[in-house]
Amino acid sequence: MIRFIVITLATLISPAFALVHAVDSSTLVSVATYTKARGEGFTKAIIRGFEEACGVGGEVDPNFVATYNNARAAGYTDIDTYWFPCTGSTHNCKSFATQIAEIGATFSAHSMKIGTIWIDLEKDSICNNWDFGTAGNLAQAKAIISAIKASGFNFGIYSTPGEWSAMFGSTSVILDDTAPLWFATFNDVQTVTLGTHFGGWTTAVGHQYTDVSASGQFDLSVFVS
Repeated sequence: MIRFIVITLATLISPAFALVHAVDSSTLVSVATYTKARGEGFTKAIIRGFEEACGVGGEVDPNFVATYNNARAAGYTDIDTYWFPCTGSTHNCKSFATQIAEIGATFSAHSMKIGTIWIDLEKDSICNNWDFGTAGNLAQAKAIISAIKASGFNFGIYSTPGEWSAMFGSTSVILDDTAPLWFATFNDVQTVTLGTHFGGWTTAVGHQYTDVSASGQFDLSVFVS
């Protein structure tokens, strides 16, 4: 009886700690590169779907569809995308509603099966985005959240404690702590433990742990299953 209970508990508990290994990319990735990554145990792919492109107000990544198709051809079925929104007071950015609508139109036009849209919240020194001051930046971020909630798509937030503090003035500022968090800390530790709490989160569903990969095209992450 004791042995039965131990085995049963192990069966119930183990899946809760299982991790999914993921690759994310912002460039065109070939079928061969995805096939190699999948063979190494990376079973989830995250592809940049929308890029800041501040000179044109933001655009669907030109490589999004081809990279998605290559991932599918390599056998990937667990595919997410990330949205790097166009922001900044000196740019004629499309409205956030338009940005997310363009992503959705791309999904529809190419019959893409995407699990989650990750909103990439980080500063970019090239386009000088998020330059509205901490209060203004928070207002912009809230508008992004409103736009994606109105779209009906599943979404999560990608950021880091440092980026959060730089954009919003403090790690304690809360945007939407009910959204799943995928955070980056390049420490090569393959867990989702959130060492530095921020944005109201005390736990995360994903951790980007390195920007080094064999192909040179991927950042690597782990996610809860």
